[in-house]
Amino acid sequence: MWKKFYKKATALALVCAMSFMLTACGDSHNGSSWNAASSSLEDSVEDAITAGNTEPEASPIDASTLEDCAYALPDPIGKEAEAEQARFHTYLMDNFRESVTSDTVTLHYTVANPADYDLDVPTATFGDAEISDEAIASDKKETEDEIAELQSFDYDLLTGSQKYTYDVIKDYLDLNLESYNYTYLYEPFAYTSGLQTNMPINMSEYKFYNEGDVQDYLALLGQLSDYYGKYLDFEQTKIDKGLFMNEHSASEVIRQCEEFIATPEENLLIATFEDKVRGVEGLSEEQIQDYITQNHDTVINSVIPCYKNVINFFNAHKDDGQNDLGLAGFEHGKEYYAYLLKDKVGTDKTPEEVIDWLDNAIDDVMYEYQTTALANYSAYEQYFNDSSDGLYEDNDPLETINYFKDAFADRFPAMPDVHYNVENVHESLENIVSPAFYVTTPIDAYDENSIYLNMGSDGAGDLWSTLAHEGIPGHMYQFTYYLSTNPEPIRALLNFNGYTEGWATYVEMMSYDMYKDYPDDSYADFERINSELNLLVSARVEIGVNYEGWDLEATQKYLSDNGFNSDGAESIMDYVIAEPVNYQMYVMGWQSFQELRDYAESALGDKFDEQAFHKVVLDAGPSQFYLIEKLVKQYVKDNL
Repeated sequence: MWKKFYKKATALALVCAMSFMLTACGDSHNGSSWNAASSSLEDSVEDAITAGNTEPEASPIDASTLEDCAYALPDPIGKEAEAEQARFHTYLMDNFRESVTSDTVTLHYTVANPADYDLDVPTATFGDAEISDEAIASDKKETEDEIAELQSFDYDLLTGSQKYTYDVIKDYLDLNLESYNYTYLYEPFAYTSGLQTNMPINMSEYKFYNEGDVQDYLALLGQLSDYYGKYLDFEQTKIDKGLFMNEHSASEVIRQCEEFIATPEENLLIATFEDKVRGVEGLSEEQIQDYITQNHDTVINSVIPCYKNVINFFNAHKDDGQNDLGLAGFEHGKEYYAYLLKDKVGTDKTPEEVIDWLDNAIDDVMYEYQTTALANYSAYEQYFNDSSDGLYEDNDPLETINYFKDAFADRFPAMPDVHYNVENVHESLENIVSPAFYVTTPIDAYDENSIYLNMGSDGAGDLWSTLAHEGIPGHMYQFTYYLSTNPEPIRALLNFNGYTEGWATYVEMMSYDMYKDYPDDSYADFERINSELNLLVSARVEIGVNYEGWDLEATQKYLSDNGFNSDGAESIMDYVIAEPVNYQMYVMGWQSFQELRDYAESALGDKFDEQAFHKVVLDAGPSQFYLIEKLVKQYVKDNL
């Protein structure tokens, strides 16, 4: 059975799961301290005036054959087919039950009412945290057995929907199997998205549906030191293997931990507890006060010392890293980067193909920048001289989300009727988390949703695009819409960041077309183009550093040679070293959706229906883009 179906390695499960619960760090521009729309771009525009340019060629998805895909064929009928379909459904549910109950945090964030899924709720646990060569070998063998079990089904007898789920799972397991080659290259304490920043958020957002949840929560906090200790042992093994992070990354981990525990009595986990426990029905005032005391003592005597241990470890070893560059500086690092493109992005493009694509895309966007500036040079100058922090920075966030809900209503399938709110992150997290994020809900309780804004972050000013990304039609919309289609529960345990971040970035770029407060719409165009350039160039640097082996000099040269401000080269290098393929999730994910749309529009012409297209890609749910492409081609075939 799939005890660790959704995991890449046994002990790394919870870190991966926690990243998924924060369905996006929300900041696609995190780490980009330099601005693509720098004064150097003005020179490129001036050059274009005299030199001219050529419109880039479109590169639609190749669909030379439009045969019916397996998912569109009539569902097999007959007793044999019905028996196999029932067996597959049972297989999916059995493995969902076993996977989701392997640790308490994943269970709690996935299901609000375990009894409805016939789940045996385990004693509070973070799950198996052993990482060793023996454990990796055991997990690998288990994954091989899982693949063999999946392949025991007669694919041709399954329904179209089951065939899609089968293909999603098969590719997911195949990538699981490949991941065991790179376990020690994984970094659970990455300062961009690591355990030390995700854990506080997830525990502060741990909802108390009943008194048992309060008790589980307190038990988990008491286990934190032992759990983190396993990961510190893993870091020691990484040191021994010459695979430890560089000094800058280690120093950032130290800083984040220090800031989280800087004021113990005002710690996030103390500040957020009382309101939550008072919301539990049936508790007396005496019980509430007792739980408040227990939580306070556990945070002070367990959580704070746990973070001090992490600080002490990284202080002792921050100079032990043997590679100041990216993955390319590690043995098998380039192979790992290629793997991450498949795993985290969901693309079948090779690194070389991604490089070529990025180079062409940057040229295309630069061309659009130049032509837009030439068409309205006064607006262009106004844009560069504008000192504001971003679009819509002073408006009420909920008003903005509600505006998007109405403005986009005809362009997307109907959103389920859910409640949502926007909150500011706790001040103890302002310097350690991204500018914004959406916290996913249980699959059976998606009517209450929260988006968090980090108003202490430098990236919090552009609320217009941020709220489109995190809210409607971004993460919150995509997540709740998909759950409203009643998918197989196992799909909720599969993490496809390229899909989720790609979708949010795709609609983020669409949001600029909705911005009409400026007298000249070109201003919003410049905002969008600049955002695109920041993402594209960051992604190009990311693959340059981690796959091509760029050092600081090479990075600075690339930026300056291509007309971009190189002052922030060191900052962006630090970020992409700490979080390889992060920008590719946003960029290649966004562009995968755009390529699919471009193909459908080109093929269908006047028959193209934007809402219908969006329904196809949203109904597919988070999955690999090369599988979604089959659905889009079928949509085209059906509507020619």
